[in-house]
Amino acid sequence: MTDSPVSKALAVLRTLAEKENVGVSVIAKATSLNVSTVHRLLQQMTDDNMVAYDPHLRTYSIGTAAVRFATQVLASGSPIGRVRPIIVTLANELAETCAFTIYEPKTFSKIVTIVEHGPQPLGYAFEIGSRDGIHAGASGTPIAAFLPDDEIEKMLQLPLERLTEFTIVDPDALRRKFRLIRKNGYAMSRGERIPGAGVGIGAPVFNRYGRVIGSVVVTIPAFRWKKERLTKVVKLVRQAAEKASAVGDPSLSRGIQS
Repeated sequence: MTDSPVSKALAVLRTLAEKENVGVSVIAKATSLNVSTVHRLLQQMTDDNMVAYDPHLRTYSIGTAAVRFATQVLASGSPIGRVRPIIVTLANELAETCAFTIYEPKTFSKIVTIVEHGPQPLGYAFEIGSRDGIHAGASGTPIAAFLPDDEIEKMLQLPLERLTEFTIVDPDALRRKFRLIRKNGYAMSRGERIPGAGVGIGAPVFNRYGRVIGSVVVTIPAFRWKKERLTKVVKLVRQAAEKASAVGDPSLSRGIQS
């Protein structure tokens, strides 16, 4: 975190989003800011309704202005809002949990922004707002594979976390995997992030300039997975990713078939 007031204010808001109804000392500890700084920021954001203060409990929470801002970001007319119906359709078609993630370039990570559950009673539990590295899993590796080569190499120089016994962290092995994903147009994983989580299949989402910006992914528990489903699942996930890429820019439809 930088010393700028904006960075400090965002750190406070992130803490409130994760820890509702907390006091100044808790926020100060979570953000590594001193109490006086946190108190000053909270007063300013309370005046703007970005933060709400409960005088009886002496705690703070996300304010109405922040909620309104988030609602506008997720509304039907926003980019994420326009992608949501695509993910809803995919979840219904596959009867499985599907998600949309966006890429965070500075940290080589992706953030889950949309989750839709199919009709099955048991499925993978994506958490909205969760952030993970893109070196593993069916939602991360489709992004990593389609980054420019120099960015891939920069990521491979970083220490990559081994999340399970199936997580690939060897740079040469990851390069081979990324080449295969580029060739096939999709990624497939088995327990790379969570042991025994099942099968994940994901495809990259691009912006109008052809730059990868996220992914569409479906997760299927191991006990429901059958190899015979692969062709259909891959087709629908790739089509959904292409539709997400084309949102707001019909020229990127790239021959999507209904």
